[in-house]
Amino acid sequence: MVDPITVAVIGSSMFATTQEMGEALRRSSHSPIIREMLDYSCAIFTAGGEVVAQDELIPALLGSITTAMPILLAEVPPETIEPGDIFIGNDPYRGVSHTPDIHLFAPVFAGDRIVAWCGDVAHHNDIGGTNPGTEGFANESVFEEGFRFTNVKIVEAGKLCEPLFRCFVETTRDPAASRGDLRAQIAAVRLGVRRVEGLIAKYGAEVLTEAMDVRLAQSERRMRAMIAQCPDARGNAVGHLDNDGISNDPVRIEVTVEVKGDEVIVDFTGSAPQMAGGLNSSRAATTAAILFATKAAFDPTSDSTGGNFRPIRTILPEGSAVNPNSPAAVSLRHLTEQRISDTLVRALAQIVPGLETAGSFVGFSSLAAATRHPRTRLPVVMADDLGGGTGGNRRGDGLDSVDTYLGNVGILPAEVCEREYPIRILETEYVTDSGGAGQHRGGLGIRRTYEFLDHCQCVFYTEQSNPEFGPWGAEGGQTGQPARLTLLRADGTTVPVGKMRVDVTPGDRLVTITGGGGGFGDPGRRDPAAIADDLRQGKVSPQAARDIYGFADA
Repeated sequence: MVDPITVAVIGSSMFATTQEMGEALRRSSHSPIIREMLDYSCAIFTAGGEVVAQDELIPALLGSITTAMPILLAEVPPETIEPGDIFIGNDPYRGVSHTPDIHLFAPVFAGDRIVAWCGDVAHHNDIGGTNPGTEGFANESVFEEGFRFTNVKIVEAGKLCEPLFRCFVETTRDPAASRGDLRAQIAAVRLGVRRVEGLIAKYGAEVLTEAMDVRLAQSERRMRAMIAQCPDARGNAVGHLDNDGISNDPVRIEVTVEVKGDEVIVDFTGSAPQMAGGLNSSRAATTAAILFATKAAFDPTSDSTGGNFRPIRTILPEGSAVNPNSPAAVSLRHLTEQRISDTLVRALAQIVPGLETAGSFVGFSSLAAATRHPRTRLPVVMADDLGGGTGGNRRGDGLDSVDTYLGNVGILPAEVCEREYPIRILETEYVTDSGGAGQHRGGLGIRRTYEFLDHCQCVFYTEQSNPEFGPWGAEGGQTGQPARLTLLRADGTTVPVGKMRVDVTPGDRLVTITGGGGGFGDPGRRDPAAIADDLRQGKVSPQAARDIYGFADA
C-alpha cells in the first residue's frame, strides 16, 4: 500500500502540473480572452475519467471538464486509443457547457495500458455560427452555435490531423486566433502528458494509480465529514432570469437543497421548461454550478477532485431550462448558470451555518464584435465580459467589480483592446452607490464605455437589468443596483439595450453599467468609520451617506 507522504507528493506534483499546463496555454495563446482574461482551465484524470487535480481558474470550465471526460471514455472504443492521440470535443450534449469551450484530452500510457489522462479547456472567441462570438441569446437550436467536435482525434499518434484542423480554422470569424489558440491547447496537453510520464518513471504505474485512488478517497471522506457536521435540513430558493432571449417573460429557476447524513441532494424540480432562446443551461453547465456551490459551502479549502463530488446527488428535470433536450440552444448558458449559482447559494445559506450572504450580480454584461484588425485589416473578433459586485455578508462588505461565482474571468485591458481592435475604451470606473446599502455594503458595479472606430457586427447582452430580479439584500440590507446597457449613436440617438445584435459605425458608443451586490444587515448599523472611508473612495455619495446611512458629517 502506498504511504501517505507519497500520496501527498504525487498529488502536489499533479496539481503543479496543471498549473504549468495552464501557464503554457496562456503564454502560447493568441486571443486576449485566454492570454489576458484567463478563460481556460487544465486538469488530470484517472484512467477511468475522474479528475484528480485541477488548475483552479474558472469554476464553470472545471465543472464541464469533469463531465466531458467520462462521456469521451464511454464513446471511444479503448482499442482505438494510441499513445500520442489527442481528442477534441465541444458538443454541449456530450458533457460540454457550450460550443465555444473546446476541450482537449490526451491519454497517458504506461506500456500498453492507459493510466491517466490530461486535459484542458479554453474559450475561443468565435467558432462560427449565427452571431459574432458564436454566442446568441436568440438562437433557437445548437445548429446555430458553430462548429461541433464530437470527441474525435485532432492529433493521431502524435501527428496533427491537418484537414480537420484546417476545416475548423476556416469556419471561424477570427481564423488567426483560432489557429493559435488551438495549437496552444495542444502544446499544453502534451506538456501535461510528459510530466505525468515523468511521475510514472519515478514511482511506477502501480504506485501512481494507487495514489490517485487514495487521493480521491481522501477527498470523498473529507467532504462527507464536512457535510455530516450540518444537521439534516432542507433549503429552497427561487431566482429568475429577466427573459429567455426571445420573449419578455421571466424564467423561473427553483432549487431545493437537502442535507441527509453525509450526502447532499440538489433538486431543480419547479424550474421552467427549456427555453426557446439560447440561454438554456446545458447539463454540464448546471452540474458545474452545483459542484461550485456545494464545495464552496461545505469544503472550500481543500483541493478540487472528483472525490469532492461523490456525496452530491442531483435531480435535473429533462427538458427544463437547467437540463434541456437536444437540439436546444445553450450558447448563453453562462447567464443561466450564474443565476443557478446565486439561487443555490440562497438555498444553502438556509442550512449551512455561517454562509449567510446577500445576492451577487450575475448579469455578466458582455460585448462581442466582429471587425478587422486596425493595422493588418485581418478579420478579428473582440470579446469583453464585465462582472459586478458580490453581496455583503455576515463578515464584511462584498467585493467590487468582479466576475462572480462561476466566472473569475479577468477584464480586457484597455491597452490590449485598443492595440488589437478598432475599439477605444473611454472609461472604466466604479459606479458610486451601486452596491446595496447595509451594515455590510454590497460590492460596486463597473461602468465601461466603448467607442467604435470602425464598422463592427456586435452582440450586446446582460441580465439583471430588471430591478425586480436585482442582487437581493439580506437581513435588512437593500437590493443592489440593476445593470444597464445603452448604445449612443454618433447621430445623437440613444438606444437602450438588454440583449441585442446590432451593426455599429464609427463614432457609436456602448455604455455598460453592471450591477452592484446586495447589502447585508440594517444600514443603520454600519460603522461610521466605514461610511467615512466609502465617502473618501467615492463608493458612496454624500446624499446616500446622509439619507440611507444617517451619516451627519457627509
